[in-house]
Amino acid sequence: MNGKIVIIDSDRRSVKLMRNILSDRYEIISSASFGEGYLMISSDLPDIIIIDPQFPKSDGISFIKSVREWSDCPIIAVSENGTEHAAVSAINAGADDYIRKPFFQNELSARIEACMRRFSALEAARGVSKAAYYVSGGLRLDFNNYAVTVDEKPVHLTKNEFKILSLLCRHSGKVLTYDFIIKSVWGPRNADSTGILRVNVTNLRKKIEKDPLHPEYIFTENGIGYKIAQNEISRQQLSAKPHRRLTYNN
Repeated sequence: MNGKIVIIDSDRRSVKLMRNILSDRYEIISSASFGEGYLMISSDLPDIIIIDPQFPKSDGISFIKSVREWSDCPIIAVSENGTEHAAVSAINAGADDYIRKPFFQNELSARIEACMRRFSALEAARGVSKAAYYVSGGLRLDFNNYAVTVDEKPVHLTKNEFKILSLLCRHSGKVLTYDFIIKSVWGPRNADSTGILRVNVTNLRKKIEKDPLHPEYIFTENGIGYKIAQNEISRQQLSAKPHRRLTYNN
């Protein structure tokens, strides 16, 4: 799988068509309402959002603006409204692309891939690592296989522990604020979850640090957030190394 896509559209035929086109490469989750869709993406941000801003009612523009207040997740608007005004409104609200229904199968796939390439380039420009692995000392994380080992021994993390660790590793060597981590892991509706974040980081340290009180991987920047040690090895150097799969403990 290349990632997860959330489709927000109450047109069942359209959603079924997009599932048929994309489900062999992406995990597809769909919602027929803006409210439910917002809860989905705010609790577990996907790799891309596809939304019909005019269906079932024309408040999708507000939806796009709301998402853009806290996330750069790629958004593609797909609608039967092919007017210039509709397209410009969606783009100005924060959508990355606008496709008119009905669309060609290869067109949808190509637009999604182009959108994700642009987003990857943007993250690379910001210094976000797209390497397949993270390694620092005895700690190793395999992003593609959700595998974590310390001194070659598998470490079993909860889903949120893994999300926190992988987020820090993608931004290795940089301080991530409490607010950024909370929104990335728990969504924008959990702004007061600093206590929950600290509990998760404490538990994470117990699992990966030799001495949690004197960490060598995850460091606290008091009053600001957390950072993890810089990734030591490039993707090319790691490509031949074996990995173990992580099993979530829920």
